[in-house]
Amino acid sequence: MELKTKKRDKDTEEFRLILNSHSQKITKPRIKILKILKSNNKPLTIAEISEKLTDRKIDLATIYRTMNLFEELRIVNQIDFKDEFKRYELIYDRHHHHHIVCRKCRKVENVEPCLLDNIEHYLKDKGYTEVTHSLEFFGICSECGSKN
Repeated sequence: MELKTKKRDKDTEEFRLILNSHSQKITKPRIKILKILKSNNKPLTIAEISEKLTDRKIDLATIYRTMNLFEELRIVNQIDFKDEFKRYELIYDRHHHHHIVCRKCRKVENVEPCLLDNIEHYLKDKGYTEVTHSLEFFGICSECGSKN
């Protein structure tokens, strides 16, 4: 129990430092949303974030505003899986990676390592700045494939 409390306090302190470094207010909703994003290893929709929040005082408008702010600050990345939902994941503490999405069950898995880093470095060497890239894979997972 004590270890879990220490980890929680460590995470909270880390989030406080991140928000301070961006000259942002430290609020309970921001801390709680960051904790949810950190505890998940896949991108989450606004609805998924809302479902995981135990504090019902945090409404959808607050979550949307928070995610827009975090995206502007480059704390989170918005990911497009070519459906009607925007998904978000933390980027400040994770190395760059891509995703594969099952077209049937919508399960998401990380794809590592990134094979495009060499191309990105090549473009930077050519003088381009602020180069980023996004690549998502779509397929049918082994569980859904075995159901046929």
